Amino acid sequence: MRIVIVEDSALVRDHLLALLGAQPGLEVAGYAAGEDEALRLIAAQRPDVVLLDLALSPGSGLSLLKRVRATPGLAPRMLMLTNQPADPYEALCIAAGADGYFDKCGDLNLLLAKLASWMPPVPLNEPARSERLHGLQILDTPADESFDAIARLAAEVAHAPIGLVSLVDERRQWFEARAGLEGTQTSRTASFCAHALLGDGLFEVEDAWLDARFADSPLVRGEPGVRFYAGMPLVMPSGEVLGTLCVIDHQPRRLDDKQRFALAVLARSVIIELELRQRVQELESEVLRRHEAEARIMQLATRDALTGLPNRAALMDRLHQGIKQAQRKGTMLGVLFLDLDRFKWINDTLGHDAGDAMLQAMAARLSGVIRESDTVARLGGDEFAVILPDLHRVEDAESVAAKILDSVLAPMNLRGHSLHVGGSIGLAVYPQQGTSEEALLRHADLAMYHAKESGGNRYQVFAEQMNARAVERMMIESELRQAIDAGELELHYQPQIALAGQGLGGIEALVRWNHPRLGQLAPARFIQLAEDTGLIWPLGLRVLDLAVAQMAAWQREGLAVPRIAVNVSPAQLRPELIGEIESVLQRHGVAAERLEIELTESALTADGPAVNGLLQALRRMGVSIAVDDFGVGYSSLTLLRRLPISALKVDRSFVTELAWNRQDVAIVEAILAMAHSIGLRTIAEGVEQVEQKVALSVLGCQEAQGYLYSKPLDAAATTAWLRTPAGCAGDDGRLARVAA
Repeated sequence: MRIVIVEDSALVRDHLLALLGAQPGLEVAGYAAGEDEALRLIAAQRPDVVLLDLALSPGSGLSLLKRVRATPGLAPRMLMLTNQPADPYEALCIAAGADGYFDKCGDLNLLLAKLASWMPPVPLNEPARSERLHGLQILDTPADESFDAIARLAAEVAHAPIGLVSLVDERRQWFEARAGLEGTQTSRTASFCAHALLGDGLFEVEDAWLDARFADSPLVRGEPGVRFYAGMPLVMPSGEVLGTLCVIDHQPRRLDDKQRFALAVLARSVIIELELRQRVQELESEVLRRHEAEARIMQLATRDALTGLPNRAALMDRLHQGIKQAQRKGTMLGVLFLDLDRFKWINDTLGHDAGDAMLQAMAARLSGVIRESDTVARLGGDEFAVILPDLHRVEDAESVAAKILDSVLAPMNLRGHSLHVGGSIGLAVYPQQGTSEEALLRHADLAMYHAKESGGNRYQVFAEQMNARAVERMMIESELRQAIDAGELELHYQPQIALAGQGLGGIEALVRWNHPRLGQLAPARFIQLAEDTGLIWPLGLRVLDLAVAQMAAWQREGLAVPRIAVNVSPAQLRPELIGEIESVLQRHGVAAERLEIELTESALTADGPAVNGLLQALRRMGVSIAVDDFGVGYSSLTLLRRLPISALKVDRSFVTELAWNRQDVAIVEAILAMAHSIGLRTIAEGVEQVEQKVALSVLGCQEAQGYLYSKPLDAAATTAWLRTPAGCAGDDGRLARVAA
């Protein structure tokens, strides 16, 4: 119900606004204070009801009432509000055409009751009915000839001037089709059709002037001047009544049986048309849904979800097309394979969200430095590939590789951190280094590994000898799997000598592979391969078992070895490592205090909290922990303070020139001072000269190992040295003489 308030008191007006706003179905269409202003508002809004103050300033409520009633076609229900005595004003207002008279300063419940009496009935299934109506998406749509024809035919059959297809929503009736009427809608409150929603048969009003429900309706007293109404409900098969097919006359009358039957048939035609439209909409929605699903499937099939770049499948397709195009044009095509460095470190230290953000930023960088015709794709993890079509020289591809590498190496600001991400790039060019998609990608991948093994942060063009190296790598991987169980791994041992008293501080166990074809292989030939393939876990457990078993053998022979140090890869830092160490110590009867685990600096930054917990558990067992090759990685001094470290091993690169290089002296002195200040034992690696030993002693290093004392020796040679009286004294050169 649409209401206009005419009241010159702001206090009363605001009270009425609050009162009406709290009632469902009531809507204030506007308000005015003066007579002329109110008349213009009522004429413009065509409300169902006007609440009119008897005393206006300027003007008069009674005067406005008379002017509204005298305006042709304007016939809202009008309720007078006053604080004047009822007599004689009430009689004057009723005589002038008022529909009610209320004390605005008293109880307004009577006013609300009067408004409620004009509200049309609401079907019990109103929510479902409204949902079905809106689901058809037919409200407020342009005129449709099929519905207009039905409305005209209904008017002709009933010999009525007006025929309508009327749809009733929450607040109005809207004419989907109309014949003989200009307006497109009226309020639901004033409509006859709202009453027709309650049944499934014809709703007929022979003379609205004589029907108490409609006699004072604006549609009866004003335009269009309804006297006769007949509406056939539009009932959907599921039972919802959406509106009516109705006819209207300005004279009282009734329909005969043939006209009623004709209206029923025509109403059914409207329903059929609505059902057809609904089915068309459902089909269109299904088609749209399928198109969207297909597009989504295509997106998932061809795009990387994180970066939005083409994925491997899309890359292979574009590479196939690029090769065909290069064949036709007689041009070259370049394939770059990029692997980022330190991505795992970023993931482990800053979190996976930061790692994802870094990959997204890197994808944007790469896309920004290539041509429009080029393709950059993410293959997974931290690997990217780039296709470069329409090349004329291999040098053109190298130029792009250099540009991409510069982009990768540029500092990256990420969540408050300035990161330096390195990368290695492999390059293969069609047709010189491959004529198929698989060959080009494989060769670019091999070249990338060669660049990484050469130190990283560079690009490498594929060369044929890399294939032979890859084949050898595959063979070594296969043979390494067998070697772990076949007893081909053995340990060599290198002493750690106490510099102050020349006593034996400990022995480091170093793995060797007695390869049946290639001879004895140093760790550099197979440890990285073991880490890449996951073989490092069984290999590491085998090394641990051999080392602790040898320690037990020395114990049984009464040979004094304070501790044995075993290298542990970051890939071995799993929770189950604790149980494996406990098991091997118990099996061989060796105290945990006799075992030292050596970790690289990179291991300290891998999954910080988890590694810290694991190391704490090992220290509680009694196992000591040393940081190997200290000074060449990225570990934080804060990490050393937080983690339960026992010893630092100064990297050999700082020892080599220690006797004459002041910078190395300063660095080693700083490392030793820092280590001693937090209670860490210090060991220098790579000691080969007496001058180096002297410098380390002066600087305060506690232990040393290197060729000055001995190269790594097998178990028999080490045992022989330990049996000599001077063995535990660590006499310089003693092990070397025994080995000889």
